[in-house]
Parts: sequence; structure tokens; C-alpha cells
Amino acid sequence: MIIKILGILDIIVAILFWIFAVFSISSLSSFVLLLGLFLLVKGIIFITNFSVASIFDIISSLIIIIGSSFNLPIIIVVIVSLFLFQKGFFSLL
Repeated sequence: MIIKILGILDIIVAILFWIFAVFSISSLSSFVLLLGLFLLVKGIIFITNFSVASIFDIISSLIIIIGSSFNLPIIIVVIVSLFLFQKGFFSLL
């Protein structure tokens, strides 16, 4: 059950980060920062299982946190968003 909830949250983070970065919606920057911090905490909590997905969660969260302050190249935004979306999608299966 918790995996499905976290998967849905990954999908929400992916979609909101993509919308924030592609359309340059500055009013979402504080919310995107909060979502990045959520991913960072989730990655740190689950890194005790030594899973590669948790390491990528931490890297993705750092990119999202940086992206909330600076403009990132669109390819980085797309890669991070697609990673989070597919991870969320596969956790729902």
C-alpha cells in the first residue's frame, strides 16, 4: 500500500517538475522545492535498503532543488521527469 502511495507521489512530482520547468511557472518554485525535499527525505530513508532507485531519488531530488532556483536545460528536466514517472508507474503495477 505504501509503495503505491509513494508511486503516485513520484508521478505527481514528475508532472509538476516538468510543468514548472518547461513553462517557466515561477509561482510553483516553492512547491517544487518542497517536493524536491520530500524526494530527498524519501531517498535517504530508503537508502538503507541499498537500492539503486533510492540513489537515483537522491540525485533527482538534488536536481529538482537546484532547478527550483536556476534554469536547467530542458533535456535534464525531461530525463528526471521521465525517470520519476516511470518509477511511479512501475510501482503501481
